[in-house]
Amino acid sequence: MHLFADEKSDVLRKLKFGEPVRFDKDSLESPKEDWIPVKLEDGLSGFIKRSVVRSVPAKQYLSTLVFEAEKMILSKQIDFLAKQEIADTIFAISSTGKFTGDEFIFLRAKAGFFLKKTVDLMNEKGIKPDNDPNTLEFLKRHQTKLLYDYSSGKYYVDANYFWKLLESYPKTKHSDYAGYLATESIPVIDCGVDLRCRLEEIRKGKLRYLYLFPTGNYVALYTKDVVKVLDSMTKDPDSIPCFPPVKEAIKSEISQMIRYASEIGPREKKQILPHLQILKKECFR
Repeated sequence: MHLFADEKSDVLRKLKFGEPVRFDKDSLESPKEDWIPVKLEDGLSGFIKRSVVRSVPAKQYLSTLVFEAEKMILSKQIDFLAKQEIADTIFAISSTGKFTGDEFIFLRAKAGFFLKKTVDLMNEKGIKPDNDPNTLEFLKRHQTKLLYDYSSGKYYVDANYFWKLLESYPKTKHSDYAGYLATESIPVIDCGVDLRCRLEEIRKGKLRYLYLFPTGNYVALYTKDVVKVLDSMTKDPDSIPCFPPVKEAIKSEISQMIRYASEIGPREKKQILPHLQILKKECFR
């Protein structure tokens, strides 16, 4: 934001993505073709280029902000530093107290999604925070929402960020979307032949979603995935790696999964439960 409608004039402040500004109707200068007079929430007045601002009614501020943010987060033309700023901005706006209920969980879920996409890009590009002070500070700001995998040297958004959001706001309009993000945020683990590991991955992710959202938008997709994995495990019962003495951790996973599957939708239950019964038969001998 400049002092006058001229790029050579003093810069009053570098505005962040999504920062709200209002048209300054008290300005002594009239709007120009490329510039408009604005006032910030703290009262500071100046001029900004028309090309960097969107004029929206107050009721459309949230939807427009999130739409523009998501468009930039998903764009390959926007650099990593700019995406950090977008994620920071959405988290900051969600913490102002201006948004509650459905709007709050929508903002927090989207903020988590933007953080996930930004961290994914960091992993993809091999950016190391030790060599990048800005990235290190970004990760520090969000450290309570992140996990670090020492084996791969990668960061992930903790799926519990979304699950806890659901626990606090279980019956809101966007709970299903938060559940989807929680499921998609679980890192893919190479379990090999470790049965407990494979079962835990299913239970903590897609089966948990089916349990919490029996009529959710992603039920058909996740049911298909769960059945496919369980079918590969149980099609030859003799090959199930349940060798005596069977670990209690494996029995515990199977019992919890049966409890989940017993309370999901009837169609999904019919497809999933028989596979779990086979696992129980082989592992509870």
